[in-house]
Amino acid sequence: MILSFIIFYVGQFLFFKKDIPAAAIDAASKYANSHISQPDTVKKPFPVDYKHVSITINGQKQEIFTLEFAPSDERVEFKPVHAYDSVFGFEKISEISKRTGAYAAINGGFFYEYGDPVGMLAIDGRLYMAATGHDPVLVVDKYGARFEKLVSDIFFMYKDKKVNINQINRTGDNKDIILYTNDFGSTNRAEENNTSIRIVNNVVTAVYQNVTQLPLIKDSDLVSFFGSNASLPGKLGIKEGDTVNIEIKPDLGNAYQAYSCGSMLVDEGKVVAPETDRWAGTLLNRDPRTAIGIKADGRLVLIVVDGRQPGYSAGLTGEELAEYLVELGVREAAMLDGGATSQIFVDGSLKNRPSYRGMERPVAGAFIVKVKDT
Repeated sequence: MILSFIIFYVGQFLFFKKDIPAAAIDAASKYANSHISQPDTVKKPFPVDYKHVSITINGQKQEIFTLEFAPSDERVEFKPVHAYDSVFGFEKISEISKRTGAYAAINGGFFYEYGDPVGMLAIDGRLYMAATGHDPVLVVDKYGARFEKLVSDIFFMYKDKKVNINQINRTGDNKDIILYTNDFGSTNRAEENNTSIRIVNNVVTAVYQNVTQLPLIKDSDLVSFFGSNASLPGKLGIKEGDTVNIEIKPDLGNAYQAYSCGSMLVDEGKVVAPETDRWAGTLLNRDPRTAIGIKADGRLVLIVVDGRQPGYSAGLTGEELAEYLVELGVREAAMLDGGATSQIFVDGSLKNRPSYRGMERPVAGAFIVKVKDT
């Protein structure tokens, strides 16, 4: 009897099930073989790779700083910036970074005495300075980054006549015909008598004869005719209310960036550094250097090398810099300004030790890297 009772009691668990609501059974079977998703908490890697390397090259200690990123990454904005967003002037890269909200910045290319760039400068599709054809130009647009030898063709069409314009935003004299925008400053800085026409939305709004300096106004263009060309507007019969169409070739769109650099250092993965650069002089010395390179996959490499500081960092020759860039996988590279100007600012602080007493030196222009929320 005792054995029968035990068998009956245990059988209640083994052979009989308690009533379970049908809805509960359906819910259990629905998730029995499924994975319950969890919130995605994994973030993408930070889009800009900053590195500081202490290395010995050819027996010399070197401190090298690099930034690497894909300009096509939608989280990254890369472009040149000029001091105070004007053709002239100098500004610290720390100030440029703060003013623009940049994550990082390095010094830009070469400039004249008052900070005006020696070659082409275009920011967000707006041309500040024309390309001369003498130096490689870094172009960044929807197709990626590349170096090109460009010559700007600037002219205006009046009725059926094409009139060539010598330059944009340069001091005019002799027989020059210069196009001015308000990026040049408050006036066209003319020291010689000239004839000028003001153009707004392709319409002549004023004709000025036998004048010197004239104000530059936002959203308008001023074309100034100097020397023997001062009589040209009169000969053509240009008057207020006429249509004048200014054109600039090549047309690179309205969202490109462009900046004239120094000599090419690397071309198709090969070292091509010359012994001298027309702006920097000899490249045979070991000096602080700044350069910009492009990898085969389109990624950009910005590099700053400290120099002229024995025991800390000697600096590189042009050839040594090119060889180091090739080791990094760079396929194309060109020089930027160097010496005491070589500086890199990242995430709120100056990372290198500039050769001028370790202090920041104001620059005419810089390249900035902005990073959107990741």
